[in-house]
Amino acid sequence: MADKLDQTFTYASKLELHDIPDGPDAPDDRTGLVYVHDRALKLAVEVALTAGRPLLLRGKPGTGKSSLAAYIARNLNWRYYEHVVTAATEARDLLWGLDAVGRLADAQIPRTDGTALGQHEYIEPGVLWWALDPDSAILRGTDDRSKIERQALDPFASVNRRRDPDRAVVLIDEIDKADPDVPNGLLVPLGSLEFHVTPIQKTVGIDHKPPARDPWPLTKALVIITTNEERDLPDAFLRRCVVHEIQEPTDEQLIKIAQAHFRHVDKPQDAPLFKEIAGKLVELRKEASRKGVKPPSTAEYLDAIRAVRGLGLTIDSPEWKHVERLVLRKHRTLSDAES
Repeated sequence: MADKLDQTFTYASKLELHDIPDGPDAPDDRTGLVYVHDRALKLAVEVALTAGRPLLLRGKPGTGKSSLAAYIARNLNWRYYEHVVTAATEARDLLWGLDAVGRLADAQIPRTDGTALGQHEYIEPGVLWWALDPDSAILRGTDDRSKIERQALDPFASVNRRRDPDRAVVLIDEIDKADPDVPNGLLVPLGSLEFHVTPIQKTVGIDHKPPARDPWPLTKALVIITTNEERDLPDAFLRRCVVHEIQEPTDEQLIKIAQAHFRHVDKPQDAPLFKEIAGKLVELRKEASRKGVKPPSTAEYLDAIRAVRGLGLTIDSPEWKHVERLVLRKHRTLSDAES
């Protein structure tokens, strides 16, 4: 299907994407060094950049949805931020927070300098604030540096140090885990890239004047949102997004993914190893589908390869069945089938 799709794309792409393996492969890496994509996914990113809309990625767990944001940020040399959503997440958490407990504690301490206790000191910028206006985020929304005793720290400072200060990619991961009020609460901030910080009466936004010859004049912050579709998202939220579904990779695609991740140390036995484990993963995926349980993911496929390569094993080794149970057959129903 992907090959047929590729033949239909004739547009002149503005988005250059490259993999740069650097050192040993690492699980759950957020550096964005390696990502195997097809042209349909690349087009989805370009549509989001061109339209100035968030990109919502649908797909099963482990299909690479969360890894895309760091990869795009590195290729564009834009700053990177992420927020992993939980059941306790509120929409405001992505915008700003208030350390009310800290402020209450400090209010009990007499101030000898005659100054009043301010609000700015206790404002904590969220990822969207850092993405839209990092200078304001550092100063916690104040225009006067002297009004605060401590500046806010960029949560991804080590990644962002040499990247474009005016552009950012934001990952909002697993938004379907949150209450429906969360996507509803993000409609305006994501639509206008602007929000209000109530305690300090501060509006945070971006300068909409694009530089000359800007390929994406409507996008100074690309927001990538992922969902495992455990809960339906509001229609109004979907209308504000570019939506793309990432399919589970075929065995051929799994092999390409392995080759990209492990190509910095090429071993003669790698090619048959990648193929054998990919075939096993596809079999287990079908078995999981029949039994109504979650299948092993691409991430677990890579874990199995790491284990076999690192331990000097092969698929024919007696230990392989144990590795398979430990890494690929985690669900009890799948494990029982091998007992």
